[in-house]
Amino acid sequence: MKNRLFAVLAILSLMLTISVGASAAQSDLSPAGADIEAGLVAADYAAVGSDPETIDTLPSAYSSLELGYVTGVRTQRYNTCWAYSSTAVTEVLLNKLGLGVGHLSPMEMNFRSVTHADGTGWQRGYSSAGYPYIALGCLTSTGVVKEETVPESITEADYAAIKDSLVPYAYAGAVIYLSGNSIDAVKTAVYSYGAAVGNFHYDTSMMNESTAAYYCDTESIPTANLFGHAVAIIGWDDDYAVENFNESHRPESKGAWLCKNSWGEWWSSMNGYFWISYEDHYLFESRFGPSYAISELMLNSDDVMLKQNELCGATYEFNYPQKADSQIRTLTYANVLDFSDGYRVIDKVTFESTAQGSEYEIYYIPTDEAGIPYDDESKWVLLYTGVIGYEGYHCADVKDYYVPDDAGAIGIKISRKDASGSISIGVGEWLSAGQRDIFIPESVSGQSYLLNFRDGAYDLMDFYRNEMQDEIGGTFVIKALTNGRILGDADGDGEVTILDATHIQRHLAGISLFNDLQEAVADDDRDGEVTILDATSIQRMLAGLD
Repeated sequence: MKNRLFAVLAILSLMLTISVGASAAQSDLSPAGADIEAGLVAADYAAVGSDPETIDTLPSAYSSLELGYVTGVRTQRYNTCWAYSSTAVTEVLLNKLGLGVGHLSPMEMNFRSVTHADGTGWQRGYSSAGYPYIALGCLTSTGVVKEETVPESITEADYAAIKDSLVPYAYAGAVIYLSGNSIDAVKTAVYSYGAAVGNFHYDTSMMNESTAAYYCDTESIPTANLFGHAVAIIGWDDDYAVENFNESHRPESKGAWLCKNSWGEWWSSMNGYFWISYEDHYLFESRFGPSYAISELMLNSDDVMLKQNELCGATYEFNYPQKADSQIRTLTYANVLDFSDGYRVIDKVTFESTAQGSEYEIYYIPTDEAGIPYDDESKWVLLYTGVIGYEGYHCADVKDYYVPDDAGAIGIKISRKDASGSISIGVGEWLSAGQRDIFIPESVSGQSYLLNFRDGAYDLMDFYRNEMQDEIGGTFVIKALTNGRILGDADGDGEVTILDATHIQRHLAGISLFNDLQEAVADDDRDGEVTILDATSIQRMLAGLD
């Protein structure tokens, strides 16, 4: 099986049949087994990150720490800065939103993200270093749990015993990848969401211990020699003086980011916090994977369920058809989801894409008797339209829709008018480093499909086998947050009674107004609108006539 560089995303010489050697990425990693205390493995990743719209007026200094949003400094166990930094920024956003719960559990992320019993998943042990993509997969797929649920002191055996009973506190719905090209874009993210994860190369000799100020001025460090570390950026100061930095390593201009580290309060003269120059050569470096900000969280509860076909998030961008045929301007990517557990109201849809600037539409797509989504667009139900404003995970608050069947598909149609733009979507796809696999997905047939590509729905696993000669394949990163409300339960009391029919009548008379969720469940006859016939349908059901 051949590989290609994950880093360069080079344009492949593809014919229209998309005949290539293999699909997933080869990464030039730091040597396996190296003592990487910082815990973030450098690899020749593709440059990723965007510069989202900035706030017009930003203060010259800002601190989420001074505002009380930041939880206490922790001491990371193992090579897990990627887990500690990601939970730290989640905690900040929760506190900023008034939903603070104290510390979240980085060790839950760490123990979950080891090689599975069947050999799939991230190819690592719990003491191994990691990648930002591991944290992103956890945040968006399995969520975060409270620290008291999985404490730092937990053992691998104890975690295995409780793993299947864990209940996430929240999921990340939207995540912005930050390129670092625009200081104002990063400031906007920190100002808006309280914090951002920043990845950089750490060299002890370049720290000024007395002021806790860091600046790396060494250029062109080979990937294998990078000492990767991830921290939470929690503020900035445009006037932070050059003189504060190590006299042997000083930037040309003032200004620095305030960061929360995970090496304990004893680590710096600022009790675990430190400053890093705006001019640092490796902060936001693409070889560490994406730096990012979480822009939206979805709280978990008994009333909601996250529907998904993969649990590790996006490891690559699926754009093979467009590379084979540059004339392709539109593709629809669909995931078939199981709604048989009663969580049938689609509330939000999340997906990963780096196709910044492309337009997208979200559809509910029914499936046929074989469970295959219909490629006939007349059968599709439009739920949302938008523009991909940044690279990362996107969360659309769709018009609530009650799924009529036990299975159905969520389709993301991505379109681009110009030939140069991407219409890619995130996919959980295998990765390798030289001769060593670093991620193996659990992808199976019947879950992900390509529509608007060829006649009929094209199973993604068949695409990989037929077009890429790849038996491992991948899964599209498309998820739906669903609500468990019962059809007809217009008043939300958990059962359908005559009061629901009355509630619908009051709504139609203009006495009470329905929100989107009420509209979805009140449409008892499933004709797409709430009418007096829905009240009649409920009355007939209660009378035993239907």
